[in-house]
Amino acid sequence: MDQQHWQIEKQPAWLVAAIKKTISSLPGGYAEAAEWLGVTEDALFNRLRANGDQIFPMGWAMVLQQASGTKHIADAVSRQSNSVNVPLVDIEDVDNADINQRLMESVEWIGKHSAYIRKATADGVIDEAEREQIEENSYQVMAKWQEHLTLLYRVFCPPEKANAPGCSPERSVATKSLGVEK
Repeated sequence: MDQQHWQIEKQPAWLVAAIKKTISSLPGGYAEAAEWLGVTEDALFNRLRANGDQIFPMGWAMVLQQASGTKHIADAVSRQSNSVNVPLVDIEDVDNADINQRLMESVEWIGKHSAYIRKATADGVIDEAEREQIEENSYQVMAKWQEHLTLLYRVFCPPEKANAPGCSPERSVATKSLGVEK
């Protein structure tokens, strides 16, 4: 294995892109990122340049993700792992409207997906840009759907039985606390 191939493996382009997107989402961009990490902007650029000999530490990436309030890095790792990142929220801050909101968001993303598919297949070929758009949208469909299901089960199922087969209104502690009649 040549050295250049090894460098691609140690810091893949998809991870660099997610880190850059996270940094760009900070109001102060690279200057703010450098401040959060206690390093210079040059230290950031050196660790994110193609064919560089330095890598961007994962700990730094996670600090910046938390500071930005985004999930770009977590989503990128999930995509690369052929999975979906499902953010968890504090159950104390969740009500039925939040659960239904996630459901409606997933339906909206499904609608967009349908439109993207129609447009992309109209000429009989899905080009690279169309594929990227479809993949991004599909990821959002899956993520919002999983957020909906996760919230539904976390709110309405007893913690030890947080799966669909074991979840019933008669057994749910949420039913009692929300005053739902059985």
